[in-house]
Amino acid sequence: MADILAAVLRRVKPREADIRFVEEVASELLRRTDEAISRLGFNARAMLVGSVARGTWLRQEPDIDIFILFDEGLTREELEEKGLAVAREVAGAAGEEKFAEHPYVTMKFRGLDIDLVPCFDVADPKRIKSAVDRSPHHQRYVKEKLTPQLADEVLLLKQFATGIGVYGAELKKQGFSGYLCELLILHYGSFTKLVEAASRWLPGEMIDISSHYSDRSELKLMFENQPLVVVDPVDPNRNAAAAVSLQNFSIFVRACQDFQHRPGLKFFFPRQVRLLEPRELDRILKKRGTRIFCVVFRSPRVVPDVLFPQLRKTERAIVTRLAQEGFEVLRSDVWANSNSAILIELSVSSLPGVKTRVGPPPNVPAESFVREHLGSKSYLAGPMVDAAGRMVFELKREWTDALDLLKDILSQRASFGKHVAEAIARKYQIYEGAKLKALLRDSGFREFLSEYFTRRLPWYR
Repeated sequence: MADILAAVLRRVKPREADIRFVEEVASELLRRTDEAISRLGFNARAMLVGSVARGTWLRQEPDIDIFILFDEGLTREELEEKGLAVAREVAGAAGEEKFAEHPYVTMKFRGLDIDLVPCFDVADPKRIKSAVDRSPHHQRYVKEKLTPQLADEVLLLKQFATGIGVYGAELKKQGFSGYLCELLILHYGSFTKLVEAASRWLPGEMIDISSHYSDRSELKLMFENQPLVVVDPVDPNRNAAAAVSLQNFSIFVRACQDFQHRPGLKFFFPRQVRLLEPRELDRILKKRGTRIFCVVFRSPRVVPDVLFPQLRKTERAIVTRLAQEGFEVLRSDVWANSNSAILIELSVSSLPGVKTRVGPPPNVPAESFVREHLGSKSYLAGPMVDAAGRMVFELKREWTDALDLLKDILSQRASFGKHVAEAIARKYQIYEGAKLKALLRDSGFREFLSEYFTRRLPWYR
């Protein structure tokens, strides 16, 4: 295992030349930001935060986060106005304004991705005014605790999480943030000790690094139904692992178990998904024998952290309605770039015209059940008693074709995400079965579809 981890570090740890370059770029941006603040006459200061500031960045992803700290006495409107003014001054024409909890500016500078983020300079992180206000406190906490040896352990964890597909706290991914990786290493002391402990985790695992809570039952109440709870050392009211979904938590635990049993580089650097050719897709569809629909529409102009929760909400609404009408959904997924797609795979696409409604057993009164279904417009037969002794009616099924039902769902858009519903209302197209081949021209969708049809845990590829 030691040889494997050493080999991983050689591939992901920044070299001296990389560090010098990134530090040079960060220093120049800090200087430019402070100069912009001075020119505009604002009372603020620039601060480098994130993995570059803490020395925990992977060689292939040296993103730079410059925070612009304003007095916490400002209003939200003043912060946004002044923060954007500074960011635009720094970025110039290269800047692109984006919006999370409040606006910020991104840019490319000397080949690197840069975020220029306004925030309040809040003295007490428990009294933040916006979510990003914690970041300077995270910076100070981790920088104080982290040693160069621990920073190497963080790099191993980040690459492990990347390799198994659970790295990133954005709502598209719902995985492990860089800050969470740092906290886990600070708590366990090394990557191997974390792997050993995590292989025994159960949903609801709780870690309180700074011992803020003496009573774990209080933690359970505060962070109910969250698969992993890591109390934020700088704000005990926050779960630093809140973004982690149960699915990604389970993938991480399973990967730790498998890595302990048979360690290998494949956990850190798995094989890439092989892209399917149109003829291969034809063979796969024939072999699966399922009915596949893909709803495609223009992506709403919102950031991914807004779009993907709405796509998943819409996916759930479609799947729920199909299941309620008797169609078994084998699997479903969502994808987006400039276009968005909701993929639905059904075991069967047509159902018989009759469905059964099963009522109570003999020891439970059935008057209301019988009255309701005898008067139903869809009545065909009943009441009768089945072999288990339950009252049964046979009714005419409203929807027998899945495509017709899907079109009805899309026309009603009940329980869809707001922006997604508006985009579908404007225009959408349903691609069915072999017609999916037309979408393979988009390289992003081709990768998504290839991964969908050949899905397996990355280290098993």
